Amino acid sequence: MKRNFEFDYISVVRWGDCLIDLHNDYNLKCFGTDLTGSQVKLSFTRNEYATNSQLPSEVTLSCTGNVSVAFNDLCDIAAPLDDEGIQIAYFDEECDWVSFLPEDIAATQHPLGLHVSFINGLVIRIFCDEAALSLNEVS
Repeated sequence: MKRNFEFDYISVVRWGDCLIDLHNDYNLKCFGTDLTGSQVKLSFTRNEYATNSQLPSEVTLSCTGNVSVAFNDLCDIAAPLDDEGIQIAYFDEECDWVSFLPEDIAATQHPLGLHVSFINGLVIRIFCDEAALSLNEVS
C-alpha cells in the first residue's frame, strides 16, 4: 500500500516534521465513500483538547485503488457509535480483528490497508492500494 505519511504510533500520523494525534486532538467528522465506491474518506476536525493550536483544523485520510471495506461482527457492537478513542493503524493478512501492524513492521511488509477501531468495539478494515493524508485549514 502506497502512502504519503507514517504512523509514529497508533493513530499518531507523522507528516514531515509534524505529529498529528488523531486519537486525542481530533474528532471524526465524516466516514464514507464516493458514489462509485472507489474512494473511502475519513475526515477529522481538531477538537478543544488539542494541545497545539498550530495543528491543521481539518485532516482527511483518503483511500483509493481497489477499495473494499469490511466490518467485524456488527451484532457484538454497542450502540450508538462512539467515535472518541478511535484507533488507526495498518493491517495485513496475518492480523485478526483485534490486531494491527505498527509502522516499523508495516515498513518492511505490505499492509493491505487501514485498520480503524472504535471504542465500542466496531472495527472497519479499508482495503486499498493507496492512502493519502491531506491537511486543510477551515476559516
